[in-house]
Amino acid sequence: MTQTGDDTTQTGDDTTQTGDGTTQTGDGTTQSENAAAQTATTGVWAADTESRGATTGPRTEDTVGVDGSVSTARTAWTRQAAAFGVRTLRELFRNRAALVWGLLAPVFFFLVFGVALGEPGVARGANAVVFGVFGSFSVSLVIFATALSADLKAKRYRKLRSLPVAPSADVLGRFVGGLALSVVSFGLVLAVGVVTDGTLRLRSVVSVPVVLASLVLFCLLAMGLAVLVASVLDDGEYVVGVTNMVTLALFFLTGFNGLVPAMAPGPLGGLVNWLPNSLATRLAVYYLVPVGSGAGTPLVPPSLPLGWAWAGLLVAYAAVGVTAGVVTMRRAIYDGEGGE
Repeated sequence: MTQTGDDTTQTGDDTTQTGDGTTQTGDGTTQSENAAAQTATTGVWAADTESRGATTGPRTEDTVGVDGSVSTARTAWTRQAAAFGVRTLRELFRNRAALVWGLLAPVFFFLVFGVALGEPGVARGANAVVFGVFGSFSVSLVIFATALSADLKAKRYRKLRSLPVAPSADVLGRFVGGLALSVVSFGLVLAVGVVTDGTLRLRSVVSVPVVLASLVLFCLLAMGLAVLVASVLDDGEYVVGVTNMVTLALFFLTGFNGLVPAMAPGPLGGLVNWLPNSLATRLAVYYLVPVGSGAGTPLVPPSLPLGWAWAGLLVAYAAVGVTAGVVTMRRAIYDGEGGE
């Protein structure tokens, strides 16, 4: 703290030198992180259409000329989202626990339940898709929530709250970074499935776009849930425990993500086309595995989710996830000072 001549107080973070040569600030961030955040957030706070300006008042850096104000706002938002995405991607691929749980765990489960206990061919291909979606869900929920919780615990949001950051850019930038690992996880399990004599075959030219779209939409919902869990639970260990329980509970309650609806308890077997994790999985199985209509396989009944109406349901789920994630990030973390 320093005292100026006009009796106003100017604050500053105490800095310490760490063992690896980086400078650590009092709020738990490094100077390099602060510089990156400052660069990423250069621009206008008005980039976020639901910005905090309505509740915290205008800032001097928000002033933009009439000409080009919209383009400047969009550029600032894009730069912020890109910065969060790149940082998230780097952190995830440097995190051994994230790589083990997001990449190796789904492959391990597939090798145990899909290979050792399953038959080669179509059944094994379907198992590969099921555990691929499971891996993507784990990354989007468990690892996303854990990474956000770690940032909250490290008090990094003390610095971010002082900068003109759009909460929506924070959420969606983090999601894009996490989505990259989700896609890698999904693809890795499929590759192992092919190597272990699982049968995969594209149904049509739209198979890849449909599967990727369903994966992205489902992961958006998982991301919204991850932000909610991380903002409510203060302890990172609780975050890991709760998100893992949710992932495993949905997997088993929907009959292995909709692969065997008859294994789902009670009436849930008839609802697998309406629940997000099993809906996304069954769509992927239909477009990637030669199961035909599913007749004669454990996939039916109920019938496989065909038609645009089911894709629309996934879009609705994704919209709920994005809305929940952005609103929670703004109110609980940026405005509500979550993690303090």
